[in-house]
Amino acid sequence: MNLLLLDSSELSADNSTTLSGRRAEHICHILNAQVGNSLSAGIINGQYGNAEITHINTAKTKVSLLFTPNQNKPQQLSPATLPITVIIALPRPKVAKRLIAVCAECGVKELHFINSFRVEKSFWQSPQLNAENIHEQLLLGLEQSKDTTLPVVSLHSKFKPFVEDKLTAIRGNKDCFVAHPYNADLTLNHLNDRSTIGTSGHVVIIGPEGGFIPYEVALLQKNTCQTLSIGPRIYRVETVVPMLLALLGNRAIS
Repeated sequence: MNLLLLDSSELSADNSTTLSGRRAEHICHILNAQVGNSLSAGIINGQYGNAEITHINTAKTKVSLLFTPNQNKPQQLSPATLPITVIIALPRPKVAKRLIAVCAECGVKELHFINSFRVEKSFWQSPQLNAENIHEQLLLGLEQSKDTTLPVVSLHSKFKPFVEDKLTAIRGNKDCFVAHPYNADLTLNHLNDRSTIGTSGHVVIIGPEGGFIPYEVALLQKNTCQTLSIGPRIYRVETVVPMLLALLGNRAIS
């Protein structure tokens, strides 16, 4: 935890709060913080500042803090947003859980999970996808990268309606790429060509384990998405997501 994130609703009128659960355990047992210590802190979607520890109970399960906004830099901003919208065919719930945190850590602010022929129907019923668990993973990513701006995660259980009815609005004027290793429209060499790849931002779509079926690829191409190969190797979803964020992110923000 490089930044303690607090929700504004947790603060009393004098900016004090008492934490229990994961954050309190981390403060006591990982950071080994003591009363009087000050932690880097921030309000979700709000100000940065410091949180002074005012009390720790004997069992070290509750921590009381006083948050003080940063008066020297009241307009301190989160790290630069990565101008990439990520769309992922819903993977196994444990993988989805990790990817939510990874995307938040990397600066992605818009993440969509979509359906696909090769997505198991049972995945959509996983408790990992409830709002509370998604929020917790987003916080873990933001805490790591010292970011206060909460990403938006959306779930879409129908593939065709998503592509035909929602993708255009999500894309806007960004380039849209579908990670696809077979007979792709673009390769890594194209990423070095500024005339081919724009810098206003990107939408990147990653298929399930086993990839999108031909019908799904064709529908995405019909809706102005280009297929992109990053080499002959077949990667796991949890491997290819940070790879693509690095490859496309360097071009989007440079």
